[in-house]
Amino acid sequence: MDTNYGMEIVRATEIAALTAARQQGLGNYLEILNNSRSAIAKTLNRLQIDGVLINDRFKKRADLFQMPDRIGQGGASMDLIAIAMEAHHSAADGGNNATSYAVIAPKGVIQSVPNLSMYKIVVGPQVGNVIDINQPPVVNVKRTARALKKYTENITVCILDQARHKQLIKEVRQCGARIKLINEGEISGCLSAITGEKTDIYIGYGYAPEGSLVAAAISCLGGYFEGKIFYENDRDKEDAASHGITDYEKIFRVQDLVRSKEVAIAATGITDGEFLEGVRFTSNGAVTSSFVARAETKTYRKLITNHFFDFKPVF
Repeated sequence: MDTNYGMEIVRATEIAALTAARQQGLGNYLEILNNSRSAIAKTLNRLQIDGVLINDRFKKRADLFQMPDRIGQGGASMDLIAIAMEAHHSAADGGNNATSYAVIAPKGVIQSVPNLSMYKIVVGPQVGNVIDINQPPVVNVKRTARALKKYTENITVCILDQARHKQLIKEVRQCGARIKLINEGEISGCLSAITGEKTDIYIGYGYAPEGSLVAAAISCLGGYFEGKIFYENDRDKEDAASHGITDYEKIFRVQDLVRSKEVAIAATGITDGEFLEGVRFTSNGAVTSSFVARAETKTYRKLITNHFFDFKPVF
C-alpha cells in the first residue's frame, strides 16, 4: 500500500473512543455502542477509497446503528474491519477493556468469516508454532512455558470469565499456571498475549470476526494464532459456505485470515485495558492512547494524542 492508511484509520478509532468515553459508566449499553458505531462510520467514510466493510458482527441487528456496506469517497478498492467498540457492556457499566479497532487492506486480502463462535489460542513470537489447538489446554500452557524458559507456575493465561470456560479454567488451575480473567475484550486479551507484557497465552471461545482482527494484528506485530470455528448445526455450515469456507474442521492460522502483508491496523483505548489506556478528559479536552501498525514495514507506533475542545467536542 503506497498510502499509510494506518494513520488515516486511527483518526476514526480516536473519534469512536472519544464519543463512547463520554458515556462511560452511564449504563446504557445500546446508546454507547450505537454512538460509537455512527462515529467510526462517519470518519472512515471520509477516506479516499472504494471500501467494503466486512466481518461486522452486529450486521442486521435491528436495534443497532447499521454501518454502510460501502465506505469512502472513491479510490483504491479496499476491505475494512471496523469494531467501533469492543466490550460495550463493560464500558457502559464503568468497567475495563473497551477499545475501538479498525483494519484496512486491499480488496480480497482479509478472509470474510461468519458470525459464529471460534476457539482461539494466541501467543507471542517467542512461543511461535509450538502450540496445537487440538491438544488439551494444559499441553499448550506447558509448551508455552518451555518456549519462554519459565516454570509453568509463572505462566499467565488470559481467559474470558464466562460460564462456557468453567472447565477450561479448572484444567489450567490444576496445572498450576496463573490465570487472568477478563469479563469482556477478547481482542485486548489476545494483544496482551502477543506482546507478553501482561499475559503469556490467550485461550478460549470468542467470535470468528474478532479472529480476523487478531490475525491482522499478528501480521503487523508478530505472534502466532490458531482458531477453529464451532458449528452447532447445518445452518451454521451453510453460513460458513457463503463466506467460501467449506472445510468445517479447518484450523485457521494468520495466513488463512489475512493473505498478504498489505494490511494496517489501528486501535484506541476507551477504558483502561490489557493493552491500551482509556480516554482521559482534561479541563480543555481529552487525551487518547492509540497504536498504529503496518505489516509491510513492520512499523508500530504508540500514540498519545491531546485533543482540545470546549465543553462539547466538535467531531
